Amino acid sequence: MIPIAAIAVLEYFLIECGATFWLQYLPSITWSTWPYVIPYPNFSNYISELLELVYLMPNAAPQIIYNYCTGVLWTIPVQLQGSWQILLGVVITREIKTPWKRFGFYIFCVLNNWYASSWGSYFWLGLMMTDLDATYKYRKWVLARPIIFWLLATTYLLLTLTSLSVDVANQTSDFSFVSLEHSIHPDIATGLPIYKTGQPIFPPYYVPRLNGIIFAISCQSLIELSPFIQRVFSSKILMWVFPHIFTIYLFHGLIFWSLGAMICVFLSMHGFTYWVNLLVTALCCYAALGVSLPIMTPIVEVLGKKVAVAIWDNAYNVPPLRRATLFPYEEDLFTSRQIGTVEGVAVGGGSSKKNSEKEKDGKKCEVREVSAFDV
Repeated sequence: MIPIAAIAVLEYFLIECGATFWLQYLPSITWSTWPYVIPYPNFSNYISELLELVYLMPNAAPQIIYNYCTGVLWTIPVQLQGSWQILLGVVITREIKTPWKRFGFYIFCVLNNWYASSWGSYFWLGLMMTDLDATYKYRKWVLARPIIFWLLATTYLLLTLTSLSVDVANQTSDFSFVSLEHSIHPDIATGLPIYKTGQPIFPPYYVPRLNGIIFAISCQSLIELSPFIQRVFSSKILMWVFPHIFTIYLFHGLIFWSLGAMICVFLSMHGFTYWVNLLVTALCCYAALGVSLPIMTPIVEVLGKKVAVAIWDNAYNVPPLRRATLFPYEEDLFTSRQIGTVEGVAVGGGSSKKNSEKEKDGKKCEVREVSAFDV
């Protein structure tokens, strides 16, 4: 949340300065009416919406999506709540020593979360995969047996492609597996199956789907199991992009909705063909995003890692004892200094003891106490 809050306040400043002025003209040029952003009424609204962002998800969508140039931040409370759920799940599964009981518990939790239309099923499946590899050395066992490896890899690949094809089928045919699957889930208000309530059958975007769950677990399993796919995802281009992923996620919307909107409107005013307009706009936006990454990524990294670690360290470890500013010297190191005048000439004088000795020698001295500010 620390880098998100920092980027959000940066966009707050830029939106107030008029960076997204041209965004309001885009619906008259493109076919999209979705992108829009408005400034916060005041800074307290910014603080309030950041707190909403941590805990609320649709149907109570955090209002920050209307004041921030990236509209998918509702996934943050999903991650937060799912992480706490899994941390508690680890405490329980660690005590289940028998393998069939342990994985029976995983399946029970996955099915319950799926039926309740909860994102927790994703987290439970991820925990199960981790347990398979960390505790039972699943990957090492499979890689040592080529027949089982190819059988599993082929199965994961087919499941990945099939789960993706479900969304394609929704767009090209009258049959909708997504609607059918969603209709059997319970309605929160009545407890009845959704198809008996008369509500829309097709799920909103923030409700998890069965094909999405299958895609996530099969794709992740295939990547972790196949050395070839691991090499593909470890290519130099992807490894160069990888450190900037979070920055792209947070910052791309501002570039598209400020620079992109301005270029698109400008080219449209000068009569450019629509496809040329969008091509030039895309090239300029991605070029600006690429130039900004070396500047923004270190900032995001510092805020996301260094500051978070410092906060945790300060909260977890007992702070050292408070010392005086002048430690190990005395606190009156400067205030005890003295100055004297000898025959009308100002001199920096050591201690009163030395001045007393001068008086004893018959020299006329005038000694007075002074502060550090007088010196």
